[in-house]
Amino acid sequence: MTAMQIFFIVGAQKSGTTWLQRSLNGLDGVHCLGEGHFIDRLVQPFAETARSYNQMMQLVAERVYDGNGFYSIIPDTEFRQVMREWILKILLRNVNADPHSILAIGDKTPAHSHHIPTLRSLFPEARFVHMLRDGRDAAVSAFHHQQRILKQLNQADRDASIDIGAAEMFLKWAHTTRAVLRAEETGQEMHTVRYEAMLNNPAQCLKACIHHIIPDHHWDEQEIHAAVEASSFRRQSGRQPGVIDNSAFLRKGQAGSWKTELQSQTFSQISPEDKALLKRLGYDS
Repeated sequence: MTAMQIFFIVGAQKSGTTWLQRSLNGLDGVHCLGEGHFIDRLVQPFAETARSYNQMMQLVAERVYDGNGFYSIIPDTEFRQVMREWILKILLRNVNADPHSILAIGDKTPAHSHHIPTLRSLFPEARFVHMLRDGRDAAVSAFHHQQRILKQLNQADRDASIDIGAAEMFLKWAHTTRAVLRAEETGQEMHTVRYEAMLNNPAQCLKACIHHIIPDHHWDEQEIHAAVEASSFRRQSGRQPGVIDNSAFLRKGQAGSWKTELQSQTFSQISPEDKALLKRLGYDS
């Protein structure tokens, strides 16, 4: 694994993380899986198990062996090493490629946005990429995604209000985005890719992103453009951007949907903090 660059794509739900993942996978030697949920579903539950085990060993040592038990507690360094090796094995097993051909291997999980410090402790050499989108557009897309899933489960609410639902999704976007910004402010180097910039110049965005992940490697323009074309909305959905299909994961492929799909007052009541966040990120118009 020492020859492979580890990376993680973070960002709020429906911000274009899957699009970036597919674009990166179009480059030879780059493998981005998703969604591994390594921290919330593996590391955190096993950390709780390890804490419980350590408490039991301390109790046994004190009550059975007068403080001289046979088993010491599991040290944090050992726990982190085990988790690191396990995650790497999971990545390699699911990539299903010759390890010697892998230049970079990573994972795209929006939930990892809240666990960047833990990921950094496990993988200090990892590169991080933040996929950022206007929270209002992300909220609209997330609402439709939720309704699509509920419909598949026969749990759809025909009277569900997009204005109410999108406002709730916006709060999740703000919470997730703040988590990424906090990690960046506390020292985590982060390369940000904006969804809107990807729409305007996907090749340039992909080139800058892969340069951040693997600065010492070079891909020619033809390969970059081939990866961009293979992951484009038109190629992936079979539709032109702007042609809506609410039953598809790729619904519209455009920016600014919130302006036409929501009532004008939907976001007028958001908190001053959230308004400031939009303005800080350049999404105040």
